Amino acid sequence: MKKFFWLPLLCGTLLLSGCAAGPSGGFNRGDTLGGGGVVDEAPTATLSDTFAAAKETAGEVPEGGSADGAAVLSEAGKISEGGDFLVSGTLAGKISVKAAGVHLFLRDAVLSSADDKVITSDFPLTITLIGENSVTTTAEKTNAISCDGSLVLNGSGTLSVRATKNAIKANSIAVTEATLDIESGGDGLHAEIDAYDDLTEAPAFSYSDGGWVVLDGAKVGISSVDDGIQADTFVLVRGESEVSITTNGGAPQRITELSSDSGSGKGIKAGAIDWGLEGNEIVSDEYFIGVESGQIEIDANDDAIHSDGEIGIAGGNLLIASGDDGVHAEALLTVTGGEIEVTKCYEGLEAAKVEIGGGKIAVTAVDDGINAADGTTLPMGQANPNCHIIISGGETEVGASGDGVDSNGSILMTGGTLVVFGPTANDNAALDADGGILMNGGYLFAVGSMGMVETPASNSGQNVLSYAQNRSVTAGTVLSLTEENGSPLWSITVKKTCQSVIVSCPELVSGKSFKLYGGDDELCAFTVTQTITLVGSAGNMGNPNGAPPGGFGGGFGRPARP
Repeated sequence: MKKFFWLPLLCGTLLLSGCAAGPSGGFNRGDTLGGGGVVDEAPTATLSDTFAAAKETAGEVPEGGSADGAAVLSEAGKISEGGDFLVSGTLAGKISVKAAGVHLFLRDAVLSSADDKVITSDFPLTITLIGENSVTTTAEKTNAISCDGSLVLNGSGTLSVRATKNAIKANSIAVTEATLDIESGGDGLHAEIDAYDDLTEAPAFSYSDGGWVVLDGAKVGISSVDDGIQADTFVLVRGESEVSITTNGGAPQRITELSSDSGSGKGIKAGAIDWGLEGNEIVSDEYFIGVESGQIEIDANDDAIHSDGEIGIAGGNLLIASGDDGVHAEALLTVTGGEIEVTKCYEGLEAAKVEIGGGKIAVTAVDDGINAADGTTLPMGQANPNCHIIISGGETEVGASGDGVDSNGSILMTGGTLVVFGPTANDNAALDADGGILMNGGYLFAVGSMGMVETPASNSGQNVLSYAQNRSVTAGTVLSLTEENGSPLWSITVKKTCQSVIVSCPELVSGKSFKLYGGDDELCAFTVTQTITLVGSAGNMGNPNGAPPGGFGGGFGRPARP
């Protein structure tokens, strides 16, 4: 897993020559630096017990045990009574389990079928792997392993699965310690609640009904045409798991809005339960994907990680390339630990509510880097109360060609570090919030173009500097902020050409003076006198009528992409 390099962050700003102190304060339609208005009500963090419920349901996955005393299965056919069974060597045909309490041991087994599934079970089944094993079906649109009940795969061995449809399908799937190598024409791992298919009324689904996938210390490699892991209810990755997934050829070489809309094959997906003969969908915030630990690498043609409800990342190392969203949750995305690097995507992290309290995040996006949206279309300037971004901890860096951090509701920062290398085009902004931006703590550095500058609100609890000028600063320039006496506070190398900067940090104390440097040259000196200090001017660039370029602040910029 690629490691991140994080500069020590105290505070920072973008420096340009010819500084001139501008007005300070709140919302002002004539403010060429984007007045931030006032945020009436700060968003609050979401209290959710979904992660805990998923962990409780998954429980402890049993280990493999010993094959000593197991009955030897020498040919394909039915298993009609419970017990331990051992398969070793080459076996052609289908093994059909028709009894409860079956424990199947595979020891250097080569299983195949040319006209059907290879292993099926009408009941819960445990498969323990010993040595190197393979299961292959070449029948058209056929699952290799299919279990109507729960399926446990364990043991210290390996299993290679090749299927023209789903490689492994079951009511629920738990993999511990075992190593899986999967190539599938459909999904790699597919957990589905078949019992809902014949219902005439919508069920109130429960995790206890199944539909989940748990990887606990497993080593899983998947190359699939459709989703890598598809679960009706939840997916949980924990232990020392190592997961590598490529779907539908991976992310395209060139990602555009058109390619993202037409992408297929998600890396890890949870949700969208079908029920009834008409294939109705159950809408719920309880669909869930949780990562506690492990190494996860995903190269997906569509979203890399997608939940129709929530996603919680508390640990692990995630390396992601996506043709659409890197990490997408319909309802809530929380990051409290771990390392996430999205190297390639259309949009990086997206949910109705995005809450970052820890971890290290690096996002490179064709469009928005972090986006809070729920698909609702509202009139321009009207905030969506269901959407917010809250950053209270962690280290987050965003590189975006669209909006860097974009909320259809509000943005609140109370801690942590946020560095945004925003757009170079004038139709997007480093920060964009229809409900305003509150800077109440932490370290913020956001640079971008001049066209849609939006500063935090004037009732923020921490002082903010907003600087802009027509002249661009080129990528590679080392920028620094010092106290008036030259004592250094922070420096950074700008990664993209930019014209504006927004910076906030605890060191910007009212009444104190600071200097801005580009290399060894002093570019500007300013004194903090109000919550919002404006330095420089956008002038009338690209706007001969003299109106402020782009948004007026306080969320009057371009709405977030649904």
